[in-house]
Order: sequence, then C-alpha cells, then structure tokens
Amino acid sequence: MGLTMRKVSLLATALALACPQALAQTPPPAAAAPAASVTVGVPKFMPEEISGLELKELGGRSFRLSDFRGRVYVLNLWATWCGPCRVEIPGFNKLHADYSARGVEFVGLTTEDPELDGDKVRGFAREMGMKYRLGWLDRETARVMASWGPPRTPPRPGISLPQTFVVGSDGQIVLHVRGYNARVPDMIRAGVEKALAFAQAAPAAPDRPQSGAPARP
Repeated sequence: MGLTMRKVSLLATALALACPQALAQTPPPAAAAPAASVTVGVPKFMPEEISGLELKELGGRSFRLSDFRGRVYVLNLWATWCGPCRVEIPGFNKLHADYSARGVEFVGLTTEDPELDGDKVRGFAREMGMKYRLGWLDRETARVMASWGPPRTPPRPGISLPQTFVVGSDGQIVLHVRGYNARVPDMIRAGVEKALAFAQAAPAAPDRPQSGAPARP
C-alpha cells in the first residue's frame, strides 16, 4: 500500500511541476487574484469533521462525503462568480460522463449563500449543464480545505477557487488541484485512474477509526 501511494504522489507531483500557470479566483469584493500555479498537496485522509459534515444538495436533500466511503469520488469547490470555474465546468462535465458508469462520484460544492444565491446558482447549473451532484459548503469549511497544500505566493486573503480533490475509496486524498488551466482535466483524469487502480488492487479492509472513534461495522 505504501509503495503504491508513493507512486501516486510522485505522479501527481510530476504533473504539477509540468503544468504552466493556472487561473484561480477569490470571492468578491476582493480584487481579482493574480495567476496562481496549479498545486498538488501531500496526500492525506479526508478529515472526519469534513467527511462527516451534513451537506445540502441544491434541491435540499442531505448527504455527507462519508456516504461515498468505499468509492472513488471527485470533489470540486466552485462558485458562479468564479471565472476560471466557468471555464473548467465543461471539462468536469466530460469527466463525469466518462467515469460515472465506473462508479466514480462527482460532487460540486459552491461557497455561496443558499438563501441569497439559490436561484442564481440553480440557473447557472442549468445553463452550464452540470448534471453531477451539486450542493452548498459553508465558507469556513471551504477556507480550511483550500488552505491544504503549499501556501499561495504571494499570500492573499479569501478562498482561491476552483479547488479539486480526487479521493480514493479508502478516504485518502490522491490529488489536490488549486486553480485551473487546460491541463487540469488530464491531471484529474490521471488521479481518478490511479485511485481506481489502487481500489481494485487493495484488499478489503475495515474502516479507519477517526479521532478515537471505533471503526464502523
């Protein structure tokens, strides 16, 4: 297992180093962010306080990221005001079409306000043909997740979007991409393929205990 994940980490790092400048954007009313490099964080397990957080779909139904335990999933943080997110979405739609039949879950969480921005977000999702699972994420949790990986240079306030995470069937973050450029869809695709290969090769194992809690049966 250790050797396999080290290979995944090395591949992700190599892809990141080969990638040119990427676009990223922070929330208004802050000034437009300068270009930021696509970065890949050190693989880590999705924390229980995030995977166990109750989330709401745009339609109001509740779900948790822990619902996807035992499956590979791709998590994308986005917003309607984020220009790079709009550019990224067609490629994300294509990835969803290619991998949903293989059991990969795709989740897009917007950092906008469900009360104030609900109609705008739903209209945007229809316009962009976003057919994967969409929901809401509070800004503080998004800020925590966006802080993973190398710090932004120069440091800037706010949440840099988009952010994409490929999470393995065991909950390990295989890939974390901050920002967008034309190579990002291929990076995500490579991360998904590695996560699927690892899931097929790994023997069944009990759930990993979190924060002293007993493993689930």
